[in-house]
Amino acid sequence: MSINRFNPRTDAVQGPIVRALEAIGAKVYYIKLPLDLLVGWRNRNVLLECKGWKARLTKDQEEFFATWPGEKHLVHSPEEALTAILGKQAMR
Repeated sequence: MSINRFNPRTDAVQGPIVRALEAIGAKVYYIKLPLDLLVGWRNRNVLLECKGWKARLTKDQEEFFATWPGEKHLVHSPEEALTAILGKQAMR
């Protein structure tokens, strides 16, 4: 897995999110479009968009979230990403 650390549009939180997901054994792929990450976990495929707390979704991302029928989440921290993958019960 490779994250382009020189891309100023890549939110700083993305690296810690990827490391947290990989630490639980998830497969993580940086796909950038339509969202940042494709995460494989226990026969599930989940799309994640990683944003800093002040960052907003682009118009294209808003449209994607509104129309995509599959599982997708906007996450701001490693904890939110783990909750999206593991579920709220596992994070207690």
